[in-house]
Amino acid sequence: MKKISLFILIATLIIVPNACNDDTIDLLPVQIAEEEFYQNEDQMTSAVFGIYAKLTFFYKFNVGNGLQNVRLLPSDDVRLEDDRGDRFENFIGINPSDNLLSLHYEYSYEMIQRANTLLEKIEENGSFAYAYANAPELANFHKGEALFLRSLANFNLWNIFGTAPLVTKRITTEEDFFPPNSSGTELLSQAISDLRLAITLLPENWDDNNTGRADKNAARGYLLKSLVFKGTVDKTVEDFLEAITVFNTITGAALTDNYMDNFSVQHENNIESLFELQADENAIAINGWIASGTDGEPAQGDTGTFHEFFRQSGFFDTYVATPSLINSFDENDPRLLQAFNKDAPNENILKYVKDDEFATGANPSFISINNQRLLRYADAILLGAEAIVRSGGDLNQAISLVNQIRERARNSADFTSAEPADLTLPASSEEALELIFRERRLELAAEDAHRWYDLRRRYIAEEIDLEELNFDSSDARFDFRDINVNFPLPDSEVILSPNLNQNTGY
Repeated sequence: MKKISLFILIATLIIVPNACNDDTIDLLPVQIAEEEFYQNEDQMTSAVFGIYAKLTFFYKFNVGNGLQNVRLLPSDDVRLEDDRGDRFENFIGINPSDNLLSLHYEYSYEMIQRANTLLEKIEENGSFAYAYANAPELANFHKGEALFLRSLANFNLWNIFGTAPLVTKRITTEEDFFPPNSSGTELLSQAISDLRLAITLLPENWDDNNTGRADKNAARGYLLKSLVFKGTVDKTVEDFLEAITVFNTITGAALTDNYMDNFSVQHENNIESLFELQADENAIAINGWIASGTDGEPAQGDTGTFHEFFRQSGFFDTYVATPSLINSFDENDPRLLQAFNKDAPNENILKYVKDDEFATGANPSFISINNQRLLRYADAILLGAEAIVRSGGDLNQAISLVNQIRERARNSADFTSAEPADLTLPASSEEALELIFRERRLELAAEDAHRWYDLRRRYIAEEIDLEELNFDSSDARFDFRDINVNFPLPDSEVILSPNLNQNTGY
């Protein structure tokens, strides 16, 4: 069923002595020093896994503060079950000292630094052939994985902060410690450049022992997504035309027969999955309450995911689907009937938690080993349809792609369903876009980041007015303002850096 083991080794733990004197100069480091690492295929592979391991930090249990709320709550899809609200739901009190935003920023740049370090070492050691003496093909695969994972970090940085720094090389000298803000869609452009190259380097697929590692389809899917996002904001037809070409190169992927298979622990890494986080058991033990150690690593190597915010556990706030989302579905749409409990006041989101599995021996006991699906082929289909419309293409072709999604939805029912019915040809491109975004909301409902990222890019492109949108927050204090389209950069970074400016309004 799965999966690559991400706990094997974190590649960036390097011992640097504080001082040299007669008592310490001959002491051996307690961990492998950098000059003794990156020497063979196993070590280089471990360095790759170290980048993947950092990705798990965005989805793991974080001692009561899961980072998912930064990406889930600021939308009209999800809110807290009561009227207390959350700062990322009501946009009140989001400030530069916010711990969760600081962690998002920190983890992103640690992930980028790991990727940049590996890319540097591949160039240094790979050129001498000894690091890949027994498996020379791995050099390209590893480079492709590092570029792919760096692109994910930059894609998410743009969607959360907008103007975060662009870092494309390993930071080792003081003069590089303080990179300036990026501007416009620079982070997306870098992701696009990285993904274009990654596609040429990655394997078409991996063997069963390496299921879950990034392959060509994963890179194609994220390239498609990055191009559509950039094209939306920059209004560049060229981006949409390239996106269509990329969409047509995705091979071997298809929609699953049953919609809910995409959230079931029994159907991980299925034909619809383009990329997913490989949640797994720890080789030793999982203790989510243990504080992170060096470089933020969990002391026990936690690789599980956290979905407990969809349940009433008593430990955490419960996230529920908004009435606005529930009411957007056709009454008999199987996606509503299977993925949501529409009549429940709480615990009404069933994705991931309906067919879940927990890590054995985990403390707390709700650490899940159900993979987080980061990119599905359904998302790619809808992005392809959007690119066709935005590039002035055939509306019939675009709507036929959307109807593939709707056909799968109605065929997922355990009864004969006429809903959701196929869409008819819209009268205009504007109407077609609205139909596509409505379908994106239904198909990707309550999945990580999708709705907020879509709302945000359309607002930046001046297609919608979020200041007038009904976010359906249960908190009467709700107050979205223009500045909230970019969350604040961490104060700790802005204060220290002479080159980094805070986002407007914070």
